[in-house]
Amino acid sequence: MKKYGIISPQDWNLAANLVDQSRKVKSLTGFTIDEIDHRIKSNLYQWLPRQFDPENHAFFGFYRATDGYREPPQTVNLIITWELMAAYDRYGDQKFLDLAHQALGFYYQKFIVNHPMSTVRGGARDGVAASEIWTKFSAEFVIGSLGYYERSKSEEWLEHAEQSGRYLLQAARHGFAPKYRLDTDRWVGTAFGWDSWGRVIEACLQLEEVTGNEEWSKLALRWGEHALVIQRENGCFYLINQEYYNTDLAADEIRGLLFLYERFGEQRFLDAGLRFADWHLSHQLINGAWSMTSDNDGNLVVPTIGPGDIPNIAIALLRAHQITGKESYLEAALKAFKYSFSKQVLPASDQLFPNDPNILWGFWSWDPQYDYTVSGDQATHHIRGMMFLLDYLCSLGKQE
Repeated sequence: MKKYGIISPQDWNLAANLVDQSRKVKSLTGFTIDEIDHRIKSNLYQWLPRQFDPENHAFFGFYRATDGYREPPQTVNLIITWELMAAYDRYGDQKFLDLAHQALGFYYQKFIVNHPMSTVRGGARDGVAASEIWTKFSAEFVIGSLGYYERSKSEEWLEHAEQSGRYLLQAARHGFAPKYRLDTDRWVGTAFGWDSWGRVIEACLQLEEVTGNEEWSKLALRWGEHALVIQRENGCFYLINQEYYNTDLAADEIRGLLFLYERFGEQRFLDAGLRFADWHLSHQLINGAWSMTSDNDGNLVVPTIGPGDIPNIAIALLRAHQITGKESYLEAALKAFKYSFSKQVLPASDQLFPNDPNILWGFWSWDPQYDYTVSGDQATHHIRGMMFLLDYLCSLGKQE
């Protein structure tokens, strides 16, 4: 049975390197399975514990190498749980699941609207503009809560996921609103926000997968139909204020459309997802990455690269390859993963600050450097990307 999870390769029913395909992996990536696994473990067991604040039972927002500043715990505690749960799936180490529980608990208490009378109960507040509830973050919280529920069987987290799922329903009712303002008690339309429908589709399909309630997949379908309406002729989606493409809003949108095709068998979703994937193939940089932002006239707006976005897009391209068998998707994914590998700070490397233990084995937040920070939400996509890459390539080897 197809699965629509995005936290770890095991959510795709992929085995964790049970068959040694190191020669194949080496030929395609330049690294052996053991070398990649060493990078993963070094991040998880050496770098990640240094980012945890034991006083708040949560992860710091970021660490800045130039002055040693640590940002107090904030919204990073949502996405970082995906890396922790993927690590638990892979290595069976209970401490990763315990850390995920603490981080999710911190996030729920600080950022989720949970007043029993609120019509937007379950919505997730922005970390800076506290009066704004973002549909994007709410969908991510559904995904994280369901991930923890499936691994712990704690009913409390299924309740949290469904509560936030009901917020996604209300957002759909109000024009697929990207956010809600608590200070004005009004929904904000897609002309003024991040229209992150891909994460919503993933969240709703996973809600159906876990609960068996088909109403959730019907809601996912509604969000998918919204996506089809706004796709441009060139295959791209301009999801920030209906004007800008951004790499942060790309991977989940490709996956969401492909998942809808797999769930409902409707060609229109496959065509739309592959058109967006093909847009990425035609805009991939020589180094394997994508520039962060362009406008709907095709102008480059921000040439800076968001390093963590790149392996996340590559994971989506692996799904496109899995469905179609088209080699160009695998080739583009491999180029993107090679870029991701180059951003990890290794011992005795030419990277900056390799002797700082709070930097070593982490990943820079910006490329080129902006503020010399590392954070857990960046590492999440890089490390999960390495896991997906290994297990997907090994699954191909078993089919030969």
